[in-house]
Amino acid sequence: MISLTIALIAAGVVIALLAIIATFALRANSRLTREKNAAMHALEEALAGKEALKEQNGRLHRENDTLQRDLHHAQMQNSDISATLQKVLVRNAVLEEELAAKPTMPAKRVVRKPQTTE
Repeated sequence: MISLTIALIAAGVVIALLAIIATFALRANSRLTREKNAAMHALEEALAGKEALKEQNGRLHRENDTLQRDLHHAQMQNSDISATLQKVLVRNAVLEEELAAKPTMPAKRVVRKPQTTE
C-alpha cells in the first residue's frame, strides 16, 4: 500500500512537473506567436514599401524616357541651328570680302539749284 501511495505521489509530482513545463511552453509559444505576428506585420509593411518603390521606379523610367526623347529632339534642333549658323557665318564672311574688294567711289556732290520765290 505504501508503494502504491509512493507511486501515486510520484505520478502526481510528474504530472505537476509536466503541467509546469506545459505552462512555460504555452507562454513561450504565445511570445513566439506575438513575435511572429510582429515580424509578419513588418514584412507586409516592407513589401508594401517595395511595391510603392516599384511604382515610383516605373514612373521615373517613363519620365526619363520622355526626357531623353526631348533631349534628342533638342540636340537635333541645335544641330540644325548650328549648321544654319555656320552657313550664315560663311556667307557673311564672303559678303564682307566682296564688300572690301569693291572700290569705293567718292560721294557725288549734288549741286543745289537756288530756289526762287515768286
